[in-house]
Amino acid sequence: MLFLQESKDRRKDLGRRLTEALKLVLLIGLVVMAFGPSYCYALIRLLYGRKWSDGEASSALRYYCLYVMLLAMNGTSEAFLHAVADEKQLKRSNDSLLVFSFIYIVLNILLVRSAGAIGLIIANSANMVLRIAYSAVFIKHYFQDSSCFSFWSCLPSGWTVLLFAGVATLISEKIVLDRDNFWMTFVLHFSVGFACFCMSAVIIY
Repeated sequence: MLFLQESKDRRKDLGRRLTEALKLVLLIGLVVMAFGPSYCYALIRLLYGRKWSDGEASSALRYYCLYVMLLAMNGTSEAFLHAVADEKQLKRSNDSLLVFSFIYIVLNILLVRSAGAIGLIIANSANMVLRIAYSAVFIKHYFQDSSCFSFWSCLPSGWTVLLFAGVATLISEKIVLDRDNFWMTFVLHFSVGFACFCMSAVIIY
């Protein structure tokens, strides 16, 4: 009985820690996703000028914002898997990584040829999605007899506000920001993003 109680307590503690870790990386990722894509062009324009901002760099950076969130989620979920899995489960995980790597190489070859740097980011993102999905299945199985973990509980408070902020800033970039009249319209576009960021910070905090 004591062993069973210790096992339940350990699993409960692991569920709490995993929830907190995933909630943190999701919060950071959602902030990047909410504001990153809408201000990639403006950032590159400010730092490097119109020659670079009007090229592939700003578009690639938009996709990279999504990749950053996937990278963080994968790192957290795989770290949990490797921490609690037994030898047989780790071997199965390594075998799946080989399959995912093969899929990634194929996607890399196809997408880089057709989409350049953006294709490379999409291929990497697809690889991360596959690895996250595998880890998610493992995590769900690990906590299947316990109510101490739920994927829904990993969503940070105010995530809907960040989605709203992301839509608002994208609309602002399309309607407000004028590439030919950049400096005047950038101030207004930045103000929209700053207002959305402050509103999100107040609600989430």
